[in-house]
Amino acid sequence: MSLFGRVKHQGRELTSRALERHLRLGVTGLSGSGKTAFITSLVHQLTQGDNSGNLPFFDVVQQQRYLGGQLAGQVLAVPRFPLEQNLQYLQQEPPVWPPSTTGWSQLNLQLRYKAGSGVRAHLQSHSELALEIVDYPGEWLLDLPMLTMNYTQWCEFSWQLFSKAHRAETAQPFKQLLQGADINDGSELYVQQLTDSYKQLLAQFHQTAGAYLNQPGRLLIPGELAGAPMLQLFPLLPEQASQNTALAAKLTQHYNSYCKHVIKPFYQRYFSTLDRQVILVDCLSALNAGHAAVTELQQALQLILQSFHYGPSSLLRRLFKPRISRVLFAASKADHVTPEQHKSLTLLLQQLLQQPLKNSQYQAATTEAMAIAAIRASASGFVQVDGLAQPCLSGTAADQKKLNYFPGEVPATVPPQAVFERHKFTFLPLQPLPWHGTSALPHIRMDHVLQFILGDKLR
Repeated sequence: MSLFGRVKHQGRELTSRALERHLRLGVTGLSGSGKTAFITSLVHQLTQGDNSGNLPFFDVVQQQRYLGGQLAGQVLAVPRFPLEQNLQYLQQEPPVWPPSTTGWSQLNLQLRYKAGSGVRAHLQSHSELALEIVDYPGEWLLDLPMLTMNYTQWCEFSWQLFSKAHRAETAQPFKQLLQGADINDGSELYVQQLTDSYKQLLAQFHQTAGAYLNQPGRLLIPGELAGAPMLQLFPLLPEQASQNTALAAKLTQHYNSYCKHVIKPFYQRYFSTLDRQVILVDCLSALNAGHAAVTELQQALQLILQSFHYGPSSLLRRLFKPRISRVLFAASKADHVTPEQHKSLTLLLQQLLQQPLKNSQYQAATTEAMAIAAIRASASGFVQVDGLAQPCLSGTAADQKKLNYFPGEVPATVPPQAVFERHKFTFLPLQPLPWHGTSALPHIRMDHVLQFILGDKLR
């Protein structure tokens, strides 16, 4: 796009922001939390599923004021969120989940509605709201806490993390490699060899249940930075990092460059102008992985959310220093438990995010927590056991085996370690329900989600 085109586009966006006709939504979540499914469902509900039977708690639809949504054009140089491809995966026989995100992308929507009251309701046939949604790999999100640490502090943080019960054995070979490393060798080849070993360790952690904090995220998913020298980066042992050696100097240089030229621009581009935020959390997988995993999930979320700015919106702030005025904390995959467990799942989420919730409320942001399933993968019902009705789920396992089962109870608070030692949680992964594209995507509470995110803007 030419300089004139960019200026024109930014001018239109500023005008829309000033008139509150433009909303930038951030969907935040760690890898595996369901961001791709969430965005796919949200866009589909707004463009295809807008009927009161499907979205009964979305006021603008229930009041028959919603005229529809359609995909809007965007800058040609910006990667587009693969909505149509994702829907094709869900229509396969058997249906499969869309692949995880490997790079950043964006999708713009134009929502049209009738104003419910005020001058616009009498003078305008319709009003419009531009909705901008950005997607990115969850692995990149995990780099944000690195901005608050220098290289030495990051090394200390990393090796404290690697000493945890669910990581220590996996990290031991790399620790032994560093113990025998030549810390006076800062050559390109040697640093790359050690980086390759650390990259293998990160890949192992990525496959380890409950190992969420894997930094730097670009070593796992480099995107356009593949081969960049600043990605020659790994944490030395703390006693090595504090020494004045060639290897420590080289890695410190790369760390500072990575923070300055990768993490900061990533934050500025995707997060500094957010108006609303959805934070997706997969509590069930963490419970499956054990106490250390739940603890690390809580730590990861608290570290990440410190990077965002929350507070009420105003005209000047919307134009020049936006803040996130509404935050939805969503426990994803609520369809993996029976409906009477949703309250406990929400309470568990609230405890995991207790400190971030306090922070966002203190800064006067509007918050809410709920259990959702963006794309439903099960049907719930009851079976008779000894003459009593017992709740159950029916769905399809990863191996395509049909299941009818009770998945277990969700604790309303984080259980102590002793409970994990006595009891293993086994919330099963499920494949999507069959869907042929002629109806709205099945969901749990996406109408509540839309009402919270957009309801006040579509009055």
